[in-house]
Amino acid sequence: MPEECHICGDRVPFSATVHVLINTQSDEGVYDEYVCRSCYEDGIEPLFGEQSES
Repeated sequence: MPEECHICGDRVPFSATVHVLINTQSDEGVYDEYVCRSCYEDGIEPLFGEQSES
């Protein structure tokens, strides 16, 4: 079943998504969304730098 990317709106296979969970510690609460790999690599991954794989 495809998932809708929360950023661009494209529908992609679940295997091509990244689960993004952000706890804002504010009244906005928690963002619990799926984004496509492309949006993740372009917009979210750069915020955290490269992560080493374990």
